[in-house]
Amino acid sequence: MTSFILSSTMQTFWQWFTGLSLTYMAWNWLGPNGLRHIPTVGTSIPVLAYINGLRYMTSASQILRMGYKEYARGNGIFKVALADQWLVLVAGRKQLEEFRQMSDDQVSDAGGLDELLAVRYIVGADVVANPYHIPLIHMKLTRNLDEFHAMMKDEIWSGFDDTIGDAREWSTISAFETAMTIVSRTSNRVFVGMPYCRDPEFLSVAQDVTLDIAQSRFIINLFPPFMKPFIAPLVNKVPSRLRKAYAMIGPLVEERRKRAEECKANKEEWDDKPNDLLTWLIEEGAENGYSNESSVLFLLLVEFVALHTTAMSITHALYHLAADPSLVAPLRAEVDTILAETNGELGTRRAVNKMKKIDSFLRESQRLNGANATSFWRKTLQPVTFSSGITIPAGVFLSAPASATHMDEDIYPNPEVFDPWRFVGAENSPSLVSTSSDFLAFGHGRHACPGRHFAAYQMKLMLAFTVLNYDIKMPAGQEGIRPKNKWIGNAILPDRTAKVLFKKRNAV
Repeated sequence: MTSFILSSTMQTFWQWFTGLSLTYMAWNWLGPNGLRHIPTVGTSIPVLAYINGLRYMTSASQILRMGYKEYARGNGIFKVALADQWLVLVAGRKQLEEFRQMSDDQVSDAGGLDELLAVRYIVGADVVANPYHIPLIHMKLTRNLDEFHAMMKDEIWSGFDDTIGDAREWSTISAFETAMTIVSRTSNRVFVGMPYCRDPEFLSVAQDVTLDIAQSRFIINLFPPFMKPFIAPLVNKVPSRLRKAYAMIGPLVEERRKRAEECKANKEEWDDKPNDLLTWLIEEGAENGYSNESSVLFLLLVEFVALHTTAMSITHALYHLAADPSLVAPLRAEVDTILAETNGELGTRRAVNKMKKIDSFLRESQRLNGANATSFWRKTLQPVTFSSGITIPAGVFLSAPASATHMDEDIYPNPEVFDPWRFVGAENSPSLVSTSSDFLAFGHGRHACPGRHFAAYQMKLMLAFTVLNYDIKMPAGQEGIRPKNKWIGNAILPDRTAKVLFKKRNAV
């Protein structure tokens, strides 16, 4: 009898939930949001569109390319169904330039990220309202890169030594795990400094928070907005991860906060002040009355943005290199030439800027394997009208179809082919960090990824160190075959299970 009652209760709940969900979807898709005039990939019929929204989780690549092919050369605006709402895509150079020029009063960057990542449900609405870590990345991280070059180079070098080692014989490694370890250490050398950048327990928390956010937002975004506040506490692990992180570095945060407040009160300089992200966050907190827990939360948010995207990007590049070992020679020759011109020093801005082939190799890998199929996420704050006459009402999730744009043969000849030197040679060739309406891996415009210069420096040095010191190839039976990417919704993931072989250069 008890099991019957439970079963009946669950059936009633499911019917109630399904009814509310479909009612919401019908209201959202057919009612007041004013999107009926936007062309649709698939159908606009509520129940079928909801099914298409679920299908997007596994077929985003095909859906976006279909929409791009049909609409990019026309009005450039189309929509696709997600599980929780419509996503309106802006495609084509003209439309993307108009999109880029829209003011923050018209479209919200933070609002777009909130829709993409369910930020308010995972880390709180305050983060959406005041993402104060972003100006710090712009003003301090990017502008202080020269000061960080030497320490980043040293951490990359030691990271390779600790993860791959001497490798006198061919050694099988997990490309993603190795990349993640080195990227985590290098990033945290700048984020929190020694010894935490080499503390396995702290690095584990920093890496796990990315998975926590990714998994939580995936589940939360399966539900309509009225259900999200109820679902989020059931799946969100970030609060417990924050408590664990604070238990590790909380005393350090409190000590630095006290010192910052003393210096401010006494109007004196903090002579031995650490120059790292954690200190910048603490100073911002002291200046504006934010809590110490807030400083650690925003540190974890930067970890989320920085670690996995960079590790995935360098993994994608390593798979291209291992699948075609002949590409090592021209890259190695470039690095050898730079070493000769810089007295054997790679860890400087001057040396890194000379890495034209390495830069092109990474940019081409990003073109084919960007972290997300869409980019340039915004939410309309007021109705916006494009020159085509199409008006998007307020409250709509907008984005650009990055992966489909990167596969446009009118922009990139033979777009399916990995051409490592595609961006070498021409005058004013774009660099890895350059954004445009044709290259959207880092977004575009004033809200393009603020940490892309930091990430690019890491990746270029990691690839340079790899070709300088190692030979690389795929395992026996997989020669010439690059591991296939995995797609989950918008996310484009390298195969985390794939192995590659490393051997020390000139080892016998």
